[in-house]
Amino acid sequence: MEHAATTRTPAPAGEKSGVNPNQKFALEAYRREEFMHLSPEQIIHRLMTLAVQGCRKKDKRQALRALNALILSLDFKYREIAMGLFRLYDYCKLCVYDGKFGDAIVIIDDLRATWAQAFHLREAA
Repeated sequence: MEHAATTRTPAPAGEKSGVNPNQKFALEAYRREEFMHLSPEQIIHRLMTLAVQGCRKKDKRQALRALNALILSLDFKYREIAMGLFRLYDYCKLCVYDGKFGDAIVIIDDLRATWAQAFHLREAA
């Protein structure tokens, strides 16, 4: 049985609608490759950006994945700083679970701006 050809408008990257499995695989491979060429500071900044973007789109899955990755990146050799960031990330996760995306955005966006300033990174989205 043949299927009629349909015309689809490409969905923005990361959206579920309109992305076939091959496109999704290619997008994930591209993102992994992109991360491989970043410094640790740039990776943290990018994860914060992804968390903010997820919150803005009210995409719990994206926001939580980024926040979990940020938690996993913490270096507890520097216990005091790591615990402070852990508490902030954990609170943001609770906000996301409760649908309080705006509260999470304020915290993560402030952290991201401070991080960018400290490491002389270009701000994006």
